[in-house]
Amino acid sequence: MLKILVLFILFTQLVLGDNNSEKTDDKINQYYSGKFGFYSPSKELNNGLIYGIDGITEFKKLNFFLSGSIDLYTKKTFDIFSEPKPKIMDQAILVLPIHANIAYKLFEIPDAVTKFYVGMGGGYYFHFYAVQYRESGGIFGGVFDKTSNQNGGNIFFTVAGRVLIGKIFIEPRFYFAKATNGKVDDYSYKIDPSGFAITLGFQY
Repeated sequence: MLKILVLFILFTQLVLGDNNSEKTDDKINQYYSGKFGFYSPSKELNNGLIYGIDGITEFKKLNFFLSGSIDLYTKKTFDIFSEPKPKIMDQAILVLPIHANIAYKLFEIPDAVTKFYVGMGGGYYFHFYAVQYRESGGIFGGVFDKTSNQNGGNIFFTVAGRVLIGKIFIEPRFYFAKATNGKVDDYSYKIDPSGFAITLGFQY
């Protein structure tokens, strides 16, 4: 968990830069934003909350922006194992997609201070999985618990829209990811974060 926090802090500093100022001239604006919302991944995982931060550079005269983003999804109730399945006593997963995006401003309603964007991007997701499961047998028989920690990741692509009203935005996003397959002893699992998220955020 410490490594995850360090990675999160380093990426935040890299993407957001100086949080105390908003750089503005006649050509570009630079923002950062935070968001949270509902995430519906593939059937092996489970619906839950997702959080994210963005660092954004908007090119005003060209009507598009570039962003660097990091999202965070964590869950304890899900079912990633194929048959036969271990008898799970406790488990937790953390998925961390890191991605770059480009979005084009379709149109703007100045009187309503509203902008509509659509964009796409891609990146790499990391997953950190910990499981405690129960086994029986062995040389002396009986029942005992085993633990395992699995880390990995893969590439993914994303398509998103953003409706910005003042500094508040709503962002629907689709994730298209390459699944990660692995094993815990003789038990096979698959992690696929492909899915849909809709988030509410504040752009500063």
